[in-house]
Amino acid sequence: MSFTDISFPYGPFVPHHVPKQYIENYFSWHATDSFLVLNTTLEDLVRLPKDRWRLVLRKHDASRKVDEWWEEDFDAVILANGHYSVPFIPEVPGLEAYLHRYPGRVEHSKIYRTPKAYSGQRVVVIGNSASGCDVVRQLLLNPEVRRPIYNSRRSQGRCDGKKPEPGVVWLPVISEFRSDGSILFADGTLLDHVDKVIYCTGYKASYPFWDSSKNGRPLYDYAADRIINNYQHTFIRDFPTLAFIGFPRVLTFRSFEYQAIAVARLWSNRNTRPLPQIADQRLWEKDRAQVTRAERKRFHQIDWDDGETMDWFRWLFEFAGLPQLEGHGRCPPVLDIRTRWAIEHIKKYHGQRGAGCSEVQDSRDDDEWEVVEPHRDSLSFL
Repeated sequence: MSFTDISFPYGPFVPHHVPKQYIENYFSWHATDSFLVLNTTLEDLVRLPKDRWRLVLRKHDASRKVDEWWEEDFDAVILANGHYSVPFIPEVPGLEAYLHRYPGRVEHSKIYRTPKAYSGQRVVVIGNSASGCDVVRQLLLNPEVRRPIYNSRRSQGRCDGKKPEPGVVWLPVISEFRSDGSILFADGTLLDHVDKVIYCTGYKASYPFWDSSKNGRPLYDYAADRIINNYQHTFIRDFPTLAFIGFPRVLTFRSFEYQAIAVARLWSNRNTRPLPQIADQRLWEKDRAQVTRAERKRFHQIDWDDGETMDWFRWLFEFAGLPQLEGHGRCPPVLDIRTRWAIEHIKKYHGQRGAGCSEVQDSRDDDEWEVVEPHRDSLSFL
């Protein structure tokens, strides 16, 4: 969980402000702070002739208590705004009426802050990926949260054991929210007197600045859950001066480097290999859509354990090539055997074990580490 030129100096279990500080320090270390314009909102992004782009920007002036608006034109644009802003809540029969009848009872993990807020409450947590797992375990730390804590899950989680932790009850997906306040689950279980439902079901991509009418088409296909006309999760075949970085679910930070170097090489005409013909890019997108649909995967999900991540990194590496002899450009990072071993044998702090993780008992100090063999995709922990 770091860029290759400056290692992440902390452990894997850190509060949000620690990686935030790491990213801010990264700019300082490279003396690139002057290139940043922060606290600015992109309100509109419109394609101009000759594949240039016009940005409508807004920034609040606190001293005058007004918003400043202005336009700027650019030769190229990289979209790296992430996709963890707009909560995703799946449609369930009765949910919309339930939200109106019981306001405040249903929430998303995005607004979750502390287990203290749920003292004395009967809680249902929906989802068992990263956020669902974390919320359940944090709620267990508060003895005042009513037991048991109900965890609605579609399938087994990556770090689950054969049975739930003490104080937790596993339930299947919700079939219906009822007008009397009860919740019906797929196995027929009916829960009454629920005080809080916490959806830990992820987020959906959002590009509110994209004007589909002016740019000729939408940017994202929400039905297929993928970027339209993309190649290698990075390039857009009908918008050659628009690129995405950081969208796939894959090795964080390291993948950003490979993508950024590849895009920079292309736009500076220093890439070693050309992009394939448009027809071949279209075929790549079609084939990937078919494969991921058959495997019940998301289009932009790139797994480590089946070698797909290495194949993707290798393509970006070979496309970008090495920097010039004069020093122009950055060398793509090497994913050596030590780094690959670290990913495959994820380091896990022994004081943070869950129900399905290996038990380790020894006399080590609390700030030491041990290696825990992962049973599934190790990237879910990074």
